[in-house]
Amino acid sequence: MEIRGEQLEIAYGNYTAVANMDIRVEKGKITSIIGPNGSGKSTVLKGLTRLMGCKRGTISLDGRNLRDFSTKELARRIGVLPQIHCAPPDFQVRELVSYGRIPYQKWYENNNNEDLKIVDWAMKATGVWPLRDKSINECSGGESQRVWIATVLTQQPEILFLDEPTTYLDISHQLEMMRLVKKLNRESGIGVVMVLHDLSQAMEVSDWVVVIKDGVKYAEGTPEAVITPKMMKEVYNVDCDIIRVPGREKPLIAFKEIC
Repeated sequence: MEIRGEQLEIAYGNYTAVANMDIRVEKGKITSIIGPNGSGKSTVLKGLTRLMGCKRGTISLDGRNLRDFSTKELARRIGVLPQIHCAPPDFQVRELVSYGRIPYQKWYENNNNEDLKIVDWAMKATGVWPLRDKSINECSGGESQRVWIATVLTQQPEILFLDEPTTYLDISHQLEMMRLVKKLNRESGIGVVMVLHDLSQAMEVSDWVVVIKDGVKYAEGTPEAVITPKMMKEVYNVDCDIIRVPGREKPLIAFKEIC
């Protein structure tokens, strides 16, 4: 499965947020979209998932224009977790997660045995099975984020889109979230596209990185090829070294003194 955007231009009214964007994401890979605040990262993700329309350009899923998919049909292929999400506070975790099966049902149908098996699988895969009878408002920030990922997983998408999934989480829960992303990718083969601010996380978990600056694609490639001192200076205006540590697969970003 492949989603391809070609010559995308996405605007908010008269303000062009993204211009001349070519981008491709694939099933089975973890792709991170990085860049400074306001660079257009989330806008690109919204465009690729049809949450926003494009002023110019085309987006296709396996060669078929994204506009030609019905909402339910698209929801069976891609799952999206935006930055902001909410549910009625009296919802139990299991109840919320089960809503991910709606794309597979007619309006008058309830969850059947197969649906319930998939709901249970999603809760176990994300580690929220022990929380299944809790109210969603009783869950911590990290627990709540995993519950929402379980809800999207229940759609059984081929590619999962996450917009800043570690926002508002402490460092422990951020690491937990990155481990979960890697686990889902390796064990289920699901593709993951994430908007990330933490470049160390992008370096650690990504197969492919897309760098956006001022609404334009600056570079793309493997983390080691893209996250370089030159890129950090030109895109983020910071000085750093990329260092190798014996026994560690991925390099580390070492920021230089700012004083």
